[in-house]
Amino acid sequence: MIIDIPLPVKVTTNAIYAGMHWSKRKRLADEYHLSLIEYRGRTIHTPCNLHFIFKFKQRPLDCSNCSFMVKMLEDAMVHNKILIDDTIQYVKRIHITSTKGERDEVKIIAI
Repeated sequence: MIIDIPLPVKVTTNAIYAGMHWSKRKRLADEYHLSLIEYRGRTIHTPCNLHFIFKFKQRPLDCSNCSFMVKMLEDAMVHNKILIDDTIQYVKRIHITSTKGERDEVKIIAI
């Protein structure tokens, strides 16, 4: 399965270290859940590897700074029943790529 969406919000993992308020994290999670609604119910039934390819119009983040967005996307996949769960039984590996692009977007490839 390939999911290709505009990035709901560009947010770095550093924002969590800076002490982001729980209500802002909740709003971000809600936006990420909505970003995958069109894929709702297209369930991946077998264990998979998830590849997250981030493209940024300006200032690409280093890969590790995309990890918070990866977690929100993975949770959104569970929320929208794309993944049954995000445990090691269903997600064996995660790979993160970050590069320059024409717009802020993310492609998720489940292999």
